[in-house]
Amino acid sequence: MATAAAWLVRGGRDGEREDRALSSGLVIAGWTEVGDLSGSTTKADVREHIERSYPHESKARVANWTGQLWRLVSEMQEGDHVVMPLKTRPQQIAIGRVSGPYRFDSTAPPGFQHVRPVDWIRKDVPRDAVQRDLLDSMGSLLTICRLQRFGAARRVAQIAAHGVDPGPTADEQEWHGVRSPRDLVDKAVAASAESPFQLSIRELLACWGVLRRTPANIAAIEADLSEFGITTKPPFTEGWLDNKVEIVPVGEEPGDAEEPASRAATENTQEASEFPPITLRMGMLKSANSGVASVRPGDTLLSATTRMVADNYSQLAVIDDEGHLHGAVSWESIGQARMSRTPSLVSDAIVPARTVEHSEDLLTQLDEIYRSGYVFVRGADQAICGIVTTADLTGQFGEIARPFVLIEEAERRLRRRVDEVFSLGEIQYVARRGRSAVRSAADLTLGNYRYLLEPVAHWQRLGWPLDHQVFLDRLEQVRAIRNELMHFTPDPLNAAQLDCLTGFVRMLRTVDPRG
Repeated sequence: MATAAAWLVRGGRDGEREDRALSSGLVIAGWTEVGDLSGSTTKADVREHIERSYPHESKARVANWTGQLWRLVSEMQEGDHVVMPLKTRPQQIAIGRVSGPYRFDSTAPPGFQHVRPVDWIRKDVPRDAVQRDLLDSMGSLLTICRLQRFGAARRVAQIAAHGVDPGPTADEQEWHGVRSPRDLVDKAVAASAESPFQLSIRELLACWGVLRRTPANIAAIEADLSEFGITTKPPFTEGWLDNKVEIVPVGEEPGDAEEPASRAATENTQEASEFPPITLRMGMLKSANSGVASVRPGDTLLSATTRMVADNYSQLAVIDDEGHLHGAVSWESIGQARMSRTPSLVSDAIVPARTVEHSEDLLTQLDEIYRSGYVFVRGADQAICGIVTTADLTGQFGEIARPFVLIEEAERRLRRRVDEVFSLGEIQYVARRGRSAVRSAADLTLGNYRYLLEPVAHWQRLGWPLDHQVFLDRLEQVRAIRNELMHFTPDPLNAAQLDCLTGFVRMLRTVDPRG
């Protein structure tokens, strides 16, 4: 039998709903301006209510609040457990079981009308009876959220029954969640609109212990951000890895204490669950975010050509003191100008230059970049933030292709040697599944190679003067990198991963130098 879900429902910003909830056998949500949601059969219905009730709120908050109230109205099921950390008794937590459907209590005071019946099982669980990881999961800014991390549903059921948290199992400890959720939440809340909490996309990924934005990694991070009531501005799914994003709180329910600055911070911000899917955009390239070398229209042409020679530039942006782009000056435009006159200023050799938005699809711009040799990139503020040249494209696709070439060579060298010293029957045996379709070592995965070469007797048959365990460890690292590469992401491997692949291939070339 499946374990009942566990939900966190807060009793108000200052605990103002806690006493009524516990004495009346209810969980209660605020959202004073939102009327009866009993007739809402879809999430879209709830969203329409919120948009009408809070017409000036950002899309991020509307989306976040929609999710919270939809949980109360529809996703909670009778028999699910509810956890309410108590602000009026900070060292205690109440746990109950949902016992009825959503209803709108029109006789209750404003802010106390959205309710679900609950049988409160324990109203005074000591906070120190709950282990730190589960307490951290309760650190969300949301009023209503599902507790899923670290086996929360199973553990909440145990606390309800016995009053003590049994802790996570070994498998639950390996859950992919953020290492320090409270840290991100606390820093986002403590920051001001004038000085928001920022970190690079690379640093954000590191909080989840990942290096690249694969679909699985993105899904996990987006789910966690939504669960904690925070989001990133702009979406972390866009831009170069070292670009900065703001961590913005969007999950707190509306209240009179909210400051205008807090509302302004979420303008033009998306809720994490609604981030656009990752795709190859101009802003994914490092050069699109690295600024651009420029001269002014009134500068001498000699100063421009000197810079171009010194820095090995083929072109320079021409930008005036107000930041307006006038075009570009290039070796080609200088040559053309000199054929008809004697140019002395940059303005004498300016040619129009194409600009593209930071968010533009990279693939749609390839023809233009190859035709003209470059495009300038505009950021969200419309200022020129970078340049993408044909050389940048070559480097980008070289970064993408190089790991595949290295892995292909590693597999080719492995399968050649394995085919030489193992019988087809031995090779088919380690393939485990679909053995009849295996005709040579070419049909093995890197995981199969490890299984084949783990026995010392098998390893010795290769005749390679290498440490057995070191080889297996490196093979496992290469397997993990190879599996990650099979999932689309525009992010390149980091230096350590490339070094691992290069070193593994170098090792195979050394023990078997045949081409």
